[in-house]
Amino acid sequence: MVTIDDSRRAEIRPLWRTKAAGFAQTCRHIPTRRVVPQMHPDEYTKWAYEFWYGKLFDASAFRAKSRTGDFLVVDRFETATPAIGSMDSMVWAASGIRGVLTNGGTRDTDEGLIQKAMPVWSRWIVQPMYQGRVEWGGDSMPVVIGGQRIDPGDLIVADGDGAIVVPVEVIDEVLKYAIQESENDKRARAMLYAELGIQADDSTRSQFEVPPHPYALSQERLRRLIHRS
Repeated sequence: MVTIDDSRRAEIRPLWRTKAAGFAQTCRHIPTRRVVPQMHPDEYTKWAYEFWYGKLFDASAFRAKSRTGDFLVVDRFETATPAIGSMDSMVWAASGIRGVLTNGGTRDTDEGLIQKAMPVWSRWIVQPMYQGRVEWGGDSMPVVIGGQRIDPGDLIVADGDGAIVVPVEVIDEVLKYAIQESENDKRARAMLYAELGIQADDSTRSQFEVPPHPYALSQERLRRLIHRS
């Protein structure tokens, strides 16, 4: 399990506080060297849709690979250009994608925060469109987000604090110990909620049948921690 590099972790943040997890589907959007030609406004829409989106930014084959439970990972080469917007985020969400992680930007955030259809972790909030700024750079290859390599099939786990990547070859082992710690934490939280008079919630309810944690919090130790005899 690898956390996004400490020096860059604070730069990649969720659009809103939420949780999501899924298996990485990676792609690249590369900065373009193409210059938008001079044209009459009546010609622009045809050029944008048929040339830029139809040829330079054709992600149809990549979309066909996506499966329910995947997590879209977009390498934008640390540029302040959009990796996702309100409309395509809904398309991806309808396809079963669990979230988006990018070192680029997210746009249309007013709509995105109303919809909340797709959890997004990005470095930037931006205004630009794609055309004239980025081209499709391929998919299903290793990418680097926040200083950390992410391969297709790696597990992405993200919440309000940031994101981590679990390499595909150690997912089962990491899940074993993550569940162990999570169940122990739920038990300890339930005990502390009771002490503080806080109503139980999902963070205190067990989800898995696992052996007792080797260092589980006992009532006796809890009393010592809060200085009660």
